[in-house]
Amino acid sequence: MQRRTSNPWVLPAASDFPALGAMSTRARAERGARDGVRMLSLVGAPVLPMPEHVRRAVAAAMDEPDPRDTRGLPELRAAIAAELRSEHGLRVDPERRLLITHGAMQGLSLVLRTVLAPGDEVIVPTPTYFFDGAVREAGATSVRVPSRESDGWAIDLDGLEAAVTSRSRAVLLCNPTNPTGYLPDAATLAAVVDLAARHGLLVISDDSWQHFTYDGHRYHPVEAFADRWPHLVTVTSLSKYYALASWRLGYVLAPPPVIDALNRRFEWEAVCCGAVPQRAAVAALTGPRDWLDQALAGYQAKRDLVCDGIAASGLGRPVPPMGGAFLLADCSRLGDTPAAIDRALLRNGIATVRGADMHAPDTHVRITFGSDERTLGELIRGLEQACRQS
Repeated sequence: MQRRTSNPWVLPAASDFPALGAMSTRARAERGARDGVRMLSLVGAPVLPMPEHVRRAVAAAMDEPDPRDTRGLPELRAAIAAELRSEHGLRVDPERRLLITHGAMQGLSLVLRTVLAPGDEVIVPTPTYFFDGAVREAGATSVRVPSRESDGWAIDLDGLEAAVTSRSRAVLLCNPTNPTGYLPDAATLAAVVDLAARHGLLVISDDSWQHFTYDGHRYHPVEAFADRWPHLVTVTSLSKYYALASWRLGYVLAPPPVIDALNRRFEWEAVCCGAVPQRAAVAALTGPRDWLDQALAGYQAKRDLVCDGIAASGLGRPVPPMGGAFLLADCSRLGDTPAAIDRALLRNGIATVRGADMHAPDTHVRITFGSDERTLGELIRGLEQACRQS
């Protein structure tokens, strides 16, 4: 018998994946802390103690058998469908059109691996969230269409049209857009859906920050345009507004054939999401929301504080985000390279996601503004100090 001479422990191409931008930021912050720098705790979504009604639901679920429903607990899917109807007027069949996932990122990965084939192209307006790895895992290629800061980071509709080729399969949106905070209006989303209809494309939208909107701007779900073109998929996290980050839950809203295909793949991938976190989500969706609304009510003031502070620090005034809990700041004053900018910020306890990690200009970084006002004040003072040192 011929023996294999190659090393069986050499990992395949997946080992070539770069670190996720957010995880790279965390690692650099940890190195800064080890070097004696006090790093600021900058967060996006609120970090809240669970209220009593959620705690009671979790305690009860711990004593109940796990129903192991791959699509998700019927009660949770019903609660999501009820919210979609009450908030957006959408009539969604919870049995046929919803799938509960381990957060939005796992849901998006599941979607892309199910609807894409090797060689397909996905058109992606940028800057945007960390979608590259999931697209690559599906064997597809991202075709990026940059937005311009001078346009408020708005989607370049002409650029989307020009990016369509015979290999195009889908348009992948982030609504509101992470990291810019751009919130597409109804006319823009309708134009994207109409483009997809002309070219026979799917529209896939990550709407994880949909509850965070400012200045009277409204979030519009892409699903609201299903009468124009039904091939629409929405991926959402329950970690943001519902403060359920510790539970890692999200959901996919899609046409029944897509949900059926996702369901079968999910059976093999993870069987189901755990019943305990799903019971927590049911309680959060159906119970009192004063604890959530109180936290959300302060976000616009936090945004204004940080935008004004960035401008006063000596950096350029950022485009005020219309949604989300983040913005892109031009930090070109702090250095000639992304590494130099990063060092200038880290010296002052500020860990940010580098622009290149989100296909933004190299001169920019993503700053989150969900922390308490004291921490945001320290952030502004740190930026002022970085500017003085430059």
